[in-house]
Amino acid sequence: MEQGTRYIGRSVRSKEAPRHVTGRGRYVDDLALPRMLHACMLRSPYAHARIVAVDATGAAGLPGVKAVITPDEVKRLSRPFKPGRYAAGLRVPIPEYAGAIGKVRYVGEPVAIVAAESRARAEDALELIDVQYDALPAVVTTADAVAPSAPVLYEELGSNVAWQGHVSYGDVDAAFARADRIVRANLKIHRYSSTPLEPFACLAEATPERLTIWCNSQSPDVIYEALSEALGIDAVRVIVPDVGGGFGQKIHLIRKYAVLTALMAVKTGRPVKWIEDRSEHMMAGGHSCEQEFDVEAAVTADGEVLGLTIRDTDDVGGSVSTLTIHFTNKLNNLFNTYKVQHLRLEGRSVLTNKCPVVPNRGIGKPGMCFVWERTMDRVARELGLDPIEVRRRNLVPKEQFPYTTPNGNIHGSGDYQALLDRVLANVGYDEVRRRQQEQREAVARTLSGSRGAPDRARPTTTLLGIGVVIGIEPGGRNAARDMAIFPQSTQMPGAGGVEGATVKIEKNGSVVFTLGSPSCGQSHETTAAQIIADVLGVAPERVSAAGTFDTALSPWGISSSNSGNNFHLYDVGAVHGAAARLRDKVLTLAAHVLKADRESLRIEDGVVYGPAEMTFAELGKIAYGNQALLPPGFEPGLQATYYYSHPHADPLMLPDMQGRVRAQYTFSSAAHAAVVEVDTETGRVRVVRYAIVSDNGTLINPSVVDGQIYGSAAHGISVALGEGFVYDADGQLLTLTLLDYGKSTTLETPRIEVEHYPVPDPFTTLGQKAAGEGAAIPSPAAIASAVEDALAPFGVEVRRLPLSPERVWELINGGDSVGRALSGAPGRT
Repeated sequence: MEQGTRYIGRSVRSKEAPRHVTGRGRYVDDLALPRMLHACMLRSPYAHARIVAVDATGAAGLPGVKAVITPDEVKRLSRPFKPGRYAAGLRVPIPEYAGAIGKVRYVGEPVAIVAAESRARAEDALELIDVQYDALPAVVTTADAVAPSAPVLYEELGSNVAWQGHVSYGDVDAAFARADRIVRANLKIHRYSSTPLEPFACLAEATPERLTIWCNSQSPDVIYEALSEALGIDAVRVIVPDVGGGFGQKIHLIRKYAVLTALMAVKTGRPVKWIEDRSEHMMAGGHSCEQEFDVEAAVTADGEVLGLTIRDTDDVGGSVSTLTIHFTNKLNNLFNTYKVQHLRLEGRSVLTNKCPVVPNRGIGKPGMCFVWERTMDRVARELGLDPIEVRRRNLVPKEQFPYTTPNGNIHGSGDYQALLDRVLANVGYDEVRRRQQEQREAVARTLSGSRGAPDRARPTTTLLGIGVVIGIEPGGRNAARDMAIFPQSTQMPGAGGVEGATVKIEKNGSVVFTLGSPSCGQSHETTAAQIIADVLGVAPERVSAAGTFDTALSPWGISSSNSGNNFHLYDVGAVHGAAARLRDKVLTLAAHVLKADRESLRIEDGVVYGPAEMTFAELGKIAYGNQALLPPGFEPGLQATYYYSHPHADPLMLPDMQGRVRAQYTFSSAAHAAVVEVDTETGRVRVVRYAIVSDNGTLINPSVVDGQIYGSAAHGISVALGEGFVYDADGQLLTLTLLDYGKSTTLETPRIEVEHYPVPDPFTTLGQKAAGEGAAIPSPAAIASAVEDALAPFGVEVRRLPLSPERVWELINGGDSVGRALSGAPGRT
């Protein structure tokens, strides 16, 4: 008998929240092992310098210090990392070790590691390590880095342009030849971070049997492979306990610290714990990529975009290990929600003496969305058209779904026009425009009457603006995506995705499950329990996780990474598959014991109903303890493991010679509307309303999806309004604390108004789509559009982020005076 849906689609009680809010979560720093040592890292004070000599004698002799590892020992005791898929574009091989060898290339790069009986003693020892540096000139902008006379970070490359390449789809030249107009823009997005509450943390123990590491990595496979490669150890176990936020920060650079911590554990023969502090994380934990785009759009007189060319320069910082990661991630939303068929994306990765770049919530995709949405506004402005109508003119119509983009992505379902219509209605678009026009006229009259008065007598002016944008949120990474820029390559690092899950009914009838990937606070336990509860016919309260991720116990595959919006596709598919297999086993056993037809049985609240009733506990006792009652050929026990791979991964799971590839497999979408007030005297921007209409397909737990939308929108808004990293000309980080960094608080964050407009995906297990990154992708563009709209009387164009008060003030005061601008130029409506 078919099982009905009872829990999918409901906001059931969280499994994780009670332990987290009551202090019962177990993070790496909560763990302690007998004889455990505490480690600290010595970091470079220079952005660019040669390491002449390191003398650790004083530190090693300090009472309580058990070992010091210097660059020479790192090189002698470990191997360099193998180039990953994100460094596949290197022209020549460059060995990269866990620590600096011979040279430092950014402030904060790890130079040495100390282990002592206490953290305080380890910190004291750092001050006794004498490092002689030969300081070199630093390059901190891409313009300086590509200059012919610029100092080179890696001599092997002979240049700071470490990679360049392109992808091209359709006939771009023909599209530009047919255009009525070419619209151009130079756009920039700055460096920022998601600043997870818990920085990096590792605890390593080396025994004769194996090397075990507890690490708060989002991608245990990265740690597993790094330890195996760098230390030459086959028996590696990676355990991921509770994680205090990831957002991409804990995918890549953390491997360096895992290797250094493990190397110290091997050297001392004792467990070693290393906990990164906030300042360390800010300077060296990885940043999102600063990106600059030169954009040209070929358009018709009525606003149709025929083609686009984009020249993308990525500032990748001081490491070669993530050269192309931001470029290839733009393939995920390369065409956004638009039906444009012709596009060329040229890219180059430029090395600078700044922190290396890492994945960050939406990696690459916020930049791509920013390009599209700023371009749509620019087209409207130059052609004198309404920006909403320009978007409507170019959106993919709903009757074309499933829609295949020119670069090979398949959008399974969607209704972009409906999202736009609903967000306009929800935010009261026409009313905002009416108020805006009245306000501009009133302000113009006031300022006109105050002409000739001293500046201090001029009234403060607040201008209203609205920005409406639309974007997609890709999910379910294809491991072969990054090879789209190297279609001639015969060595694929992987393809598609594989993820596992195990579901088990215990002897007492309770249900436990094991996921194949770690969670970083996204309620994976809750969501998985709901799915299992629906499939097995039990209450979610009776379903629990067996534990956190453990490579020795978890059924993991290439997609066992808390990244790339993988959970909704791979883990959900694996959990559902394992539960379905287990349900089949339960019905087979129950039908045999009850001497009934399987099809006549039903399961409700952990009880199988047929000619008689049997509880899960009764079936468990038989499955684990009474072979005589088992059907012939029935495997004892009530447990099932299922490995999921997307059944619709082809076509284009592997890139073709045109660089077309299924970069990701599902595509959520959302329309965002931001209403802002801009104080023209101070440049301060206040977001007075922020509305989202989102299509995430089938909602398994609406509260969980809402939480992801709230958090990602808040981050994107904060990014747009000022948070970010700033360096001086010598490569010193000036925003080392959260106060200097400018993270928005709840006072600056507006209430996020969310409406769901789900269009189920026909290709996923439950019709679900991604939800983990979504609102962080369009929100920077929405704020930029709203601020530009507010400042339209000044003729201001918002080309770069962040829009801090200083930046906005400069935009305002870069043109005519406030009075002349407001009284002499009509507002755009």
